[in-house]
Amino acid sequence: MLPLRHVLAAVLSLTASPVHAQAARDSTSRMLRDGFTEVSGWMTHVAELVPSDRYTYRPTEGVRTVGEMLAHVIDAYIYYCPNAAGVATPWSAATEKKGPLDKATLQRKLKAATETCATAYERGTPLPLLQNISHTTLHYGNLVTYLRMMGLTPPSS
Repeated sequence: MLPLRHVLAAVLSLTASPVHAQAARDSTSRMLRDGFTEVSGWMTHVAELVPSDRYTYRPTEGVRTVGEMLAHVIDAYIYYCPNAAGVATPWSAATEKKGPLDKATLQRKLKAATETCATAYERGTPLPLLQNISHTTLHYGNLVTYLRMMGLTPPSS
């Protein structure tokens, strides 16, 4: 995954002169798309890797279960990606709070949300896309700990 400083530099370069602006936009778009492809791929692998009966696993009280964490990421995709594509969408925690949170349902919803995001990463506004990558990476890091505690190897290892 590209270091965050590289992605930020590319986003900031969008204010460059008109001659370089298109190249900067193309570079930024490519870096954001690559970053999302990597981290969303890890999330998809986590959803596949964790056994169905472990979707209710939570390392300690007060933190999300595996299923709740994946649902939260899905909710974020449903928020950030349409907004990046110019469709004003309010935050909703419907996937996480209303369920169901079983493996098959969450895998299906994650796939659909990831596909929607892939479209936004082709031509969306950079800031919400960067926020989406940062948010996904944060929660992937949480899930790495969960996986290790369950004796599973994270996909990025």
